[in-house]
Amino acid sequence: MLLEIKKRLKSFGLSATMEDDYVLTFIIEKVTNHIKTQTNLMNIPVPLHHIAIDMVVGEFLMMKKSMGQLTIDGIDFGLVAKTVQDGDTTTTFAIDKDNMTPEASFNAFINYLRHDTFNFIAYRVLTW
Repeated sequence: MLLEIKKRLKSFGLSATMEDDYVLTFIIEKVTNHIKTQTNLMNIPVPLHHIAIDMVVGEFLMMKKSMGQLTIDGIDFGLVAKTVQDGDTTTTFAIDKDNMTPEASFNAFINYLRHDTFNFIAYRVLTW
């Protein structure tokens, strides 16, 4: 699965280094255990394999971004001021869906990859 994850990252123009292998392996175990726990199965069902890969990639990108280790050419992930106040004048920059900042677009993409709302119920089995 590690090789497939690295290929998925490469398809986004990102590359994982050998130093990232431990972190990726840890996230693979985390996501795999999450899916197994949600489905009560010993192995990940084949239809969920690519979902698992995307979940690992999403977790990896979120971790890298949170730690300030993610660099993508042309995208600045610095803090964006939402409100600016100068004396008695206040300016607020609103973000709408059609005019998202690069960081907001990237966060939406990460959330898509992480499948936070994915429902595993179709693959869940009952245990006694």
